[in-house]
Amino acid sequence: MKVDVAFLPRLVREPEATACVVVDVLRASSSIVVLLARGVEEIAVAASPAEARRMARQQRGRYLLCGELEGLTPPGFDHGNSPSEFDALDLRGQHVALSTTNGTKALRRLRASPAVIVGALLNATAAAQTLLAEAEARGLDATIVCAGLSGGKRLSLEDSFTAGALVEKAVAAGERAGIEVDLTDGARIAIRLLRHYGGDALAAFHESEHGRKLIGLGFERDLAFCAQTDRFDVVPRLEGEGLRLALGNVRFS
Repeated sequence: MKVDVAFLPRLVREPEATACVVVDVLRASSSIVVLLARGVEEIAVAASPAEARRMARQQRGRYLLCGELEGLTPPGFDHGNSPSEFDALDLRGQHVALSTTNGTKALRRLRASPAVIVGALLNATAAAQTLLAEAEARGLDATIVCAGLSGGKRLSLEDSFTAGALVEKAVAAGERAGIEVDLTDGARIAIRLLRHYGGDALAAFHESEHGRKLIGLGFERDLAFCAQTDRFDVVPRLEGEGLRLALGNVRFS
């Protein structure tokens, strides 16, 4: 099985031919993991804040509005896109409409894939195991997709670093399951980046363009929160034509 890293969503030319894990570690994929871990039943993936508001109106207030636009909470939203904030909330039974600058756009772009899950450092082992299990069950290759910056137009350091961590986890999962993993050049580059930082996610986040922007906006706490590895055993999965995220875990034992 080939394991690839696409450093931008548009580099996945045939999403229908690969199982995908989407990474937007600062902060959408980390927030999604926390939201579901804290009891949210479903997350509707919106293309924009305006679409999220329409979803909420159509559902007569059923959805909490969550997300960001250029890092900040859009007007009228209930919450922003802070995983450390979500971690302190009791969200059992809630439904969320989520719109972010990069992560939700990447998820929507990859909807043709037979399996789309969400990965971050917070759920790295569970996400990597599930990615390999999904690919193996369908006879597909596996791709770790970085959401990037500027709506998926530019590469991001923090996502590329996290992709390297997921590649290492996938290799380990393949060894345990007896699956031969063939790394592409993209996957090898991501591992090299991971090792350049000695696996220190917080150091990579602090050097990254987006990490520095978040610090300037007052979200430095989120960098440290998102740098934690394997805090949650939660695997969000994109489901159906409605582009909704729900829990799922097809993992190797």
